[in-house]
Amino acid sequence: MTAFFTKSSNAALPITIKCAEENLNVSHKNANVVHSLGSVINMNACAGFILITVLFVAKSMGATFSIFQMIMWIFLATLAAIGNAGVPMGCYFLTSAFLTSMNVPLYIMGLILPIYTILDMLESSLNVWSNSCVCVVIDKEIKEEILPEFE
Repeated sequence: MTAFFTKSSNAALPITIKCAEENLNVSHKNANVVHSLGSVINMNACAGFILITVLFVAKSMGATFSIFQMIMWIFLATLAAIGNAGVPMGCYFLTSAFLTSMNVPLYIMGLILPIYTILDMLESSLNVWSNSCVCVVIDKEIKEEILPEFE
Protein backbone atom coordinates (compact mmCIF):
# COMPACT_ATOMS: atom_id res chain seq x y z
CA MET A 1 0.00 0.00 0.00
CA THR A 2 2.88 2.36 0.75
CA ALA A 3 4.29 1.98 -2.75
CA PHE A 4 0.84 2.53 -4.22
CA PHE A 5 0.20 5.84 -2.47
CA THR A 6 3.76 7.22 -2.48
CA LYS A 7 4.26 6.18 -6.12
CA SER A 8 7.85 5.35 -5.22
CA SER A 9 9.55 2.01 -4.66
CA ASN A 10 12.37 3.79 -2.82
CA ALA A 11 10.01 5.48 -0.37
CA ALA A 12 8.40 2.14 0.39
CA LEU A 13 11.73 0.36 0.92
CA PRO A 14 11.85 0.27 4.76
CA ILE A 15 8.29 -0.99 5.03
CA THR A 16 8.83 -3.50 2.22
CA ILE A 17 11.88 -4.94 3.98
CA LYS A 18 9.99 -5.16 7.27
CA CYS A 19 7.03 -6.89 5.61
CA ALA A 20 9.34 -9.35 3.83
CA GLU A 21 10.92 -10.31 7.15
CA GLU A 22 7.70 -10.54 9.17
CA ASN A 23 5.13 -11.78 6.66
CA LEU A 24 7.22 -13.72 4.14
CA ASN A 25 9.74 -15.17 6.64
CA VAL A 26 12.73 -13.91 4.66
CA SER A 27 16.02 -13.43 6.50
CA HIS A 28 17.02 -9.86 7.34
CA LYS A 29 20.17 -9.98 5.18
CA ASN A 30 18.39 -11.34 2.12
CA ALA A 31 15.52 -8.86 2.46
CA ASN A 32 17.95 -5.93 2.72
CA VAL A 33 20.07 -6.94 -0.26
CA VAL A 34 17.29 -8.02 -2.62
CA HIS A 35 14.91 -5.14 -1.92
CA SER A 36 17.65 -2.51 -1.95
CA LEU A 37 18.92 -3.69 -5.33
CA GLY A 38 15.43 -4.38 -6.63
CA SER A 39 14.16 -0.90 -5.83
CA VAL A 40 16.86 0.48 -8.13
CA ILE A 41 17.27 -2.19 -10.81
CA ASN A 42 13.98 -4.09 -11.00
CA MET A 43 11.76 -1.53 -12.72
CA ASN A 44 9.90 -3.93 -14.97
CA ALA A 45 6.67 -1.90 -14.98
CA CYS A 46 8.62 1.17 -16.08
CA ALA A 47 10.28 -0.79 -18.89
CA GLY A 48 6.86 -1.93 -20.08
CA PHE A 49 5.47 1.61 -19.95
CA ILE A 50 8.42 3.01 -21.92
CA LEU A 51 8.16 0.33 -24.58
CA ILE A 52 4.39 0.51 -25.00
CA THR A 53 4.31 4.32 -25.00
CA VAL A 54 7.17 4.78 -27.45
CA LEU A 55 5.82 2.18 -29.87
CA PHE A 56 2.24 3.47 -29.59
CA VAL A 57 3.19 7.11 -30.12
CA ALA A 58 5.55 6.33 -32.99
CA LYS A 59 2.99 4.06 -34.64
CA SER A 60 0.25 6.66 -34.25
CA MET A 61 2.49 9.13 -36.06
CA GLY A 62 2.89 6.71 -38.97
CA ALA A 63 6.21 5.06 -38.15
CA THR A 64 6.75 1.41 -39.01
CA PHE A 65 9.14 -0.91 -37.19
CA SER A 66 11.01 -4.00 -38.26
CA ILE A 67 11.34 -6.89 -35.84
CA PHE A 68 14.98 -5.87 -35.24
CA GLN A 69 13.91 -2.35 -34.29
CA MET A 70 11.31 -3.68 -31.87
CA ILE A 71 13.91 -5.92 -30.23
CA MET A 72 16.22 -2.91 -29.99
CA TRP A 73 13.45 -0.91 -28.28
CA ILE A 74 12.88 -3.75 -25.81
CA PHE A 75 16.59 -3.70 -24.98
CA LEU A 76 16.70 0.11 -24.69
CA ALA A 77 13.55 0.26 -22.54
CA THR A 78 14.98 -2.35 -20.19
CA LEU A 79 18.28 -0.50 -19.84
CA ALA A 80 16.53 2.82 -19.36
CA ALA A 81 14.28 1.38 -16.66
CA ILE A 82 17.33 0.06 -14.79
CA GLY A 83 18.75 3.57 -14.78
CA ASN A 84 15.47 5.18 -13.77
CA ALA A 85 15.12 6.84 -10.39
CA GLY A 86 12.55 5.29 -8.07
CA VAL A 87 10.71 8.57 -7.60
CA PRO A 88 7.16 9.58 -8.54
CA MET A 89 6.77 10.40 -12.24
CA GLY A 90 10.33 9.21 -12.97
CA CYS A 91 9.25 6.90 -15.77
CA TYR A 92 7.05 9.59 -17.34
CA PHE A 93 9.99 11.96 -17.72
CA LEU A 94 12.26 9.17 -18.94
CA THR A 95 9.71 8.29 -21.61
CA SER A 96 9.49 11.97 -22.57
CA ALA A 97 13.26 11.97 -23.08
CA PHE A 98 12.98 8.92 -25.34
CA LEU A 99 10.29 10.59 -27.43
CA THR A 100 12.37 13.76 -27.68
CA SER A 101 15.27 11.69 -28.99
CA MET A 102 12.91 10.36 -31.68
CA ASN A 103 11.92 13.94 -32.66
CA VAL A 104 8.36 13.33 -31.48
CA PRO A 105 6.59 16.45 -30.20
CA LEU A 106 6.12 16.33 -26.43
CA TYR A 107 2.52 17.50 -26.56
CA ILE A 108 1.64 13.86 -27.20
CA MET A 109 2.73 13.04 -23.63
CA GLY A 110 0.05 15.49 -22.51
CA LEU A 111 -2.51 12.87 -23.52
CA ILE A 112 -1.01 10.45 -21.01
CA LEU A 113 -0.41 12.92 -18.17
CA PRO A 114 -4.00 13.01 -16.80
CA ILE A 115 -4.02 9.25 -16.22
CA TYR A 116 -0.35 8.81 -15.41
CA THR A 117 -0.83 9.26 -11.65
CA ILE A 118 -2.92 6.09 -11.60
CA LEU A 119 -0.45 4.30 -13.87
CA ASP A 120 2.44 5.38 -11.64
CA MET A 121 0.68 3.96 -8.58
CA LEU A 122 0.21 0.65 -10.36
CA GLU A 123 3.80 0.65 -11.69
CA SER A 124 5.28 1.21 -8.23
CA SER A 125 3.10 -1.48 -6.70
CA LEU A 126 4.06 -3.95 -9.43
CA ASN A 127 7.77 -3.19 -8.98
CA VAL A 128 7.61 -3.71 -5.20
CA TRP A 129 5.54 -6.87 -5.60
CA SER A 130 8.02 -8.34 -8.09
CA ASN A 131 10.90 -7.45 -5.74
CA SER A 132 9.12 -9.38 -2.99
CA CYS A 133 8.66 -12.38 -5.28
CA VAL A 134 12.35 -12.36 -6.19
CA CYS A 135 13.25 -11.98 -2.51
CA VAL A 136 11.23 -15.05 -1.52
CA VAL A 137 12.73 -17.17 -4.31
CA ILE A 138 16.31 -16.12 -3.51
CA ASP A 139 15.82 -16.65 0.22
CA LYS A 140 14.39 -20.11 -0.38
CA GLU A 141 17.25 -21.05 -2.72
CA ILE A 142 19.86 -19.85 -0.25
CA LYS A 143 18.26 -21.76 2.63
CA GLU A 144 17.79 -24.98 0.63
CA GLU A 145 20.81 -25.07 -1.68
CA ILE A 146 23.65 -22.94 -0.40
CA LEU A 147 23.47 -23.11 3.40
CA PRO A 148 23.43 -26.93 3.64
CA GLU A 149 26.70 -27.06 1.68
CA PHE A 150 28.46 -25.07 4.40
CA GLU A 151 27.21 -27.20 7.30
